[in-house]
Amino acid sequence: MAVLPVAVPEPDGCRAQLAALGTKLEYLHPALRAGEIARRSATRNHPANTAGTRAYQEHVRIIREMHIQHEGWKRLLHDHLELVCNPDRTVAFGVMSGDGATGERACLPRNVRRRGAATKRVAEDNAAQLELFSLCRRNEVVLSSEEADHLQVWFLVSRRIAVGDKVHVHNELSLPGEVVDGYVSEWKRRILLPVLEMDGIEPPHEDGGGEIDIPVPFR
Repeated sequence: MAVLPVAVPEPDGCRAQLAALGTKLEYLHPALRAGEIARRSATRNHPANTAGTRAYQEHVRIIREMHIQHEGWKRLLHDHLELVCNPDRTVAFGVMSGDGATGERACLPRNVRRRGAATKRVAEDNAAQLELFSLCRRNEVVLSSEEADHLQVWFLVSRRIAVGDKVHVHNELSLPGEVVDGYVSEWKRRILLPVLEMDGIEPPHEDGGGEIDIPVPFR
């Protein structure tokens, strides 16, 4: 599966804005690429939500691995949100699927799936108190209540669109400001990122059509 160059020029100043947050485009786009590859591994015989679930899991895994490996960030489970957090414990990144307005400067994107109360709390910058544990696993961090109150949680928002035999992934790194009824209604900041273009779209392979005979010995 080949990965083609980005389909549009980089939005003005996006790299400088990312650098100010301690990240790079080279850490974010690999997460989107891995998610698209994982999505395509689902077949028609998998449960209906398999493709989206696999994409989400890879988005989280790669965005964590890139920042842990290259910037010394740590995994963070913050109020049920799967994140990666910077060493200063001031900025964290998560992932979110957006609607057709994602990556469009003149439009206000919204999340595709309703988000829970945790997203509303971080959007209001009023995170709930975290339960503290005495032990942490490697590359994982637990915030104090004071740190949690000052944490900025940004989301890598993405929307995939099939264009002929290719997929364009529109994306942005954005800071939610308000969540109403489970959907982001206001963004404090948006950093528009270049469209990621991938080819090699293939329909999921059907699982074997014949019956599988597995002998079961009886006692």
